[in-house]
Amino acid sequence: MGCSTSGNFVRYSRSYVEVGKIMDSVHLPYIIDLEQGDKHLIAMGVSHTYNDNDPQISEIKQTYLQFKPDITINEGGQITKKFDSEKEAVEQNGEVGLLKYLSDIDHKPLINGDIEDSLEFKLMLKKYSKEDLLLYYIMERLVIPHLNGAYGNKTIEELYTKAIQKWFIQEGFPVNKELQNFEGYKKLYQSKMGHPFQLSMNPDIELFDYVNPNCTYCTIGRNSKILRDSILLEKISSELKTHGKVMVAFGHGHILAIEPALKKMMKKL
Repeated sequence: MGCSTSGNFVRYSRSYVEVGKIMDSVHLPYIIDLEQGDKHLIAMGVSHTYNDNDPQISEIKQTYLQFKPDITINEGGQITKKFDSEKEAVEQNGEVGLLKYLSDIDHKPLINGDIEDSLEFKLMLKKYSKEDLLLYYIMERLVIPHLNGAYGNKTIEELYTKAIQKWFIQEGFPVNKELQNFEGYKKLYQSKMGHPFQLSMNPDIELFDYVNPNCTYCTIGRNSKILRDSILLEKISSELKTHGKVMVAFGHGHILAIEPALKKMMKKL
């Protein structure tokens, strides 16, 4: 899967298996600072934190204030809300909220660098069954973040009901009626995995980690990441044509993967 424009830069990316071998050893935010002529790109690889006391948050803020980008590209969708304080921004939307708060103060744009979910689903459904995709996406986007404390004290059942409607059905993903509640999802999990679902950090989690080489759902995860990377690279290339200073903040796995592609991109400017 490659970029449709910009010289197909995604083909220069690191494999996600290689990324998995190095991602736990890098300092976060992982900052790539590249200049070519009058163009300057800073790409920050982050772990998504909603703790405004996390040292990573202060480093992201310092980098933004020192760089003063013309435009910033974020992960996870377009943010339109205006925040009253930095603390509120981080607690509600993590580093994306922080960048929205700083961008608003600076009167500079913050844009979504991600593929629209509806398009990702459409493309991924051409390769995988809706059951396998739903099983993967719920683990990757809901269950594992929930186990890591990303969604507060809400129950997994409550989170699932809202997520199915907002993240999937409203985005055009075909969800069978029996899978619109968490009990249905647990039945799907057991049928696919061969044993009951457990809401805990257990060995099954590794079977959904895109950095692991030989598992079905890891492969789905890698293909999802590569698709998103191709869109991100297109957007970075496009913004560099019209702006001198571009900043990007994405999960550090993504940034580690596309680092060689970014260096190639800048050399071709």
